[in-house]
Amino acid sequence: MEYKILYIEDENANSIKSDIESDGISVDVLQPAGFEMDLNKLCENTYDAFIMDFRLTAGVGKVDAPTFATTLRTEGTNQKKVPIIMISTERNLPHFENDSTSQDLFDIVIGKEAFRRNHQKYTTRIKSFIEAYRTIAQFNFDIKTILDIDDISELDYRFIFKLECYKSRGDIYGYLRFINNSLVRAIGPLVGPEVLAARLGIDINEDDKDFQKLVTMPEFTKCKYTGVLSNTYNRWWFDKIQILWQSISPVSLRRTIAKGRVDILNQRYNLKLRYAIPLEMATSSTFWTICHEYKKPLDPTDGYQFRNRHLDEWLEPEYISLKGALEFPDKQEFLSPLDKEEVRSLGKEANER
Repeated sequence: MEYKILYIEDENANSIKSDIESDGISVDVLQPAGFEMDLNKLCENTYDAFIMDFRLTAGVGKVDAPTFATTLRTEGTNQKKVPIIMISTERNLPHFENDSTSQDLFDIVIGKEAFRRNHQKYTTRIKSFIEAYRTIAQFNFDIKTILDIDDISELDYRFIFKLECYKSRGDIYGYLRFINNSLVRAIGPLVGPEVLAARLGIDINEDDKDFQKLVTMPEFTKCKYTGVLSNTYNRWWFDKIQILWQSISPVSLRRTIAKGRVDILNQRYNLKLRYAIPLEMATSSTFWTICHEYKKPLDPTDGYQFRNRHLDEWLEPEYISLKGALEFPDKQEFLSPLDKEEVRSLGKEANER
């Protein structure tokens, strides 16, 4: 098998080991025996990745996954230059999420239940991270090669500066984590399929088949992101999508309602795409983003900025619809005080009707 990983688990590991190996990855299992002994075991072999259960103290082990991960990230061994994945039961994930000191240690965090439901998805992701680490090391942090772009001047200078800082420290983990969080898994220069569909006015929940036909056409394929992690996350350079749109229509994409956008695409490409309609409690179909909760098209003017994390300057805000904010009241804590007050007022009015 091409990849070899070490799985640290204090309970029965057979099921997950079998799932991973069925997807083409060789797995060694380590049951915790003692921190120093286990750490020596981690460092004496060359593995492509480590997978760790969050809790490792059911047997004779004395420390949990964050302690191992911290040591591997800081000891200066070659082992810190491979992905570290945390996998744990969903009941333990809140303990991890509430521990701010552990947030910057793992490349991927997976619930065991989710992994068992779709192990191919997650083993593909693990392979993608392994390949990304290799690419960054092989090409010595070269941005053009790693992101597979022709001209880095098209990127925000602050994004480039931060990548150069990680390069100066030889920090592959930090470099890739920054790309993942601040480019690939955010709305900004790159957009995912839900946001792309929203901006094109398409309801992919009703018509995913023709959407897939559209985005696999040569014009759209040229807009795809093909750098590290692209084999696990489908993303498109939106500047290129904008240029493509200008070549097929004189009307502004941003100012055209969903039906108008879809009519243009259907006529141009001989498709039968269906246009999206506003969510309940929304009115505009000049969609440009998606609701954080429902992942459906939303005009930002119909939504509220969802401030659940720090956004770098080149990224766009996330939004939640009024419907989402009312049906998931715990999400209101991420709204501004004025937006929170408005949502509660509108919800009260709706209940009184």
